[in-house]
Amino acid sequence: MVEELVEPPYVGRLCSCREQKLNLSFPTIPGTVRLVDGPGRCKGRLEVKHQKQWGTVCKAGWNLSAAKVVCRQLGCGKATLIKRCCNKDTQGQGLIWLSNVSCSGQEEDLQHCLSGLEGYNNCTHDEDTWVECEDPFKLRLVNGDTSCSGRLEVLHKGIWGSVCDDGWAKKEEQVVCQQLGCGKPIFVPAKARKKFVPGNGRIWLDDVHCKGEEQSLEQCQHRSWGYHDCNHKEDVVVFCLEGQPDI
Repeated sequence: MVEELVEPPYVGRLCSCREQKLNLSFPTIPGTVRLVDGPGRCKGRLEVKHQKQWGTVCKAGWNLSAAKVVCRQLGCGKATLIKRCCNKDTQGQGLIWLSNVSCSGQEEDLQHCLSGLEGYNNCTHDEDTWVECEDPFKLRLVNGDTSCSGRLEVLHKGIWGSVCDDGWAKKEEQVVCQQLGCGKPIFVPAKARKKFVPGNGRIWLDDVHCKGEEQSLEQCQHRSWGYHDCNHKEDVVVFCLEGQPDI
């Protein structure tokens, strides 16, 4: 829930609280966001919902770190920095809720970033923020007895491909099982893993390294897409404890 901000008498309509050398807390950014008027749910004009009304976000101060947070919050792929401005067909109308949004890029959602006062800015809709994210990161386990076991494949540029097992360990499997909603990873002897037929076609990822806390495998470190020194005998196979919550 967004807490109402009580304005002190010395705050003017065009005030930027970052310039106030006072011990003031930044307001909580509305927690509901969406991208509209774009070619899909992961591309478009950024809007936030506050006091039951949707409004736009001014691009003043906006950068790639803030876009990363929005893309993560919406469950989309990586953010791309787009400097395009909205035209008459894509610019918003009505309220401009936020400006001077500041994020580190590590926040789980926009609500944990800082901003100026809601509704207090000198922006116009020509300055609405436009965000573009890659399509949601998709993965699957194939050729297993259930959807929670099998050879790992990831989708990139519309093509499914495998993941090389260089550096692959329990933390990486933990992220995969969690992303698929399959509970925790379980240990399976190498002999059982060898029953899976190697993949063919693209090997998309190699040298994947996770902390085990990521919400998506895409947030883990890895080589650039398609760069590897592997063959399909090194394809990753994952077994998850289907139906068990990750406690």
